[in-house]
Amino acid sequence: MMKKMIPSLGLFTMLAAIASCSGNKSNNTVKAADSVAATQINVAMAYEVDSAQSVMTWKGFKPGGERFGKLPISSGKVSITDGLLLGGHVEIKMDGIVVDDLEGEMANKLKEHLQNEDFFDVERYPVARFELTDIPEAGLPLGTLAELKGNLTLKDVTKNVTIPIDLVNFNASDSSWSIRSKVFRINRADWNVKYASKSFFSNLGDKFIDDEMELSFWLKTR
Repeated sequence: MMKKMIPSLGLFTMLAAIASCSGNKSNNTVKAADSVAATQINVAMAYEVDSAQSVMTWKGFKPGGERFGKLPISSGKVSITDGLLLGGHVEIKMDGIVVDDLEGEMANKLKEHLQNEDFFDVERYPVARFELTDIPEAGLPLGTLAELKGNLTLKDVTKNVTIPIDLVNFNASDSSWSIRSKVFRINRADWNVKYASKSFFSNLGDKFIDDEMELSFWLKTR
């Protein structure tokens, strides 16, 4: 019996579960280190990521408020054999960013701002990539998986991060795997996301945006 098993969840239920964990600021910032060699896999033998059932959530903070939404996980491959994770990668569609806490024109304006060169410059960098690293030759047992290490490429920068894992599920009915992260934070300044950042600009007063942004993901194979 796997230790980190959950029942198969629909996407709506999953998003509600992630949102309920959001806002926990107790030591959930992950440090960005220099990138390392990615773990190579036989992509022909790997599971496809189900883009319709996989998603990343994001949240940004400023004095007196926050903004949040989703990012589509558009593609990826995950190599799993006999319950052992052997490697993999996913791509995140930065030009598909969704703003959930605003509607109409306000949501569209924020989306456009996040997509332009002030933030993620999606015209030049439409896709972010997370590629697993530090996986032993024998693989990582998914039944006791506590964290994943990988290279996160965002804009023009690649950094290695360690992401805490919350739950793992195998659905015997369709032989699919699901992996859900805990809520974690990265420092956007490490990836040269500069707008209204105290790491790059002084004398911002209360017009700054926190460098730390909150993320979580749900990944499902097919």
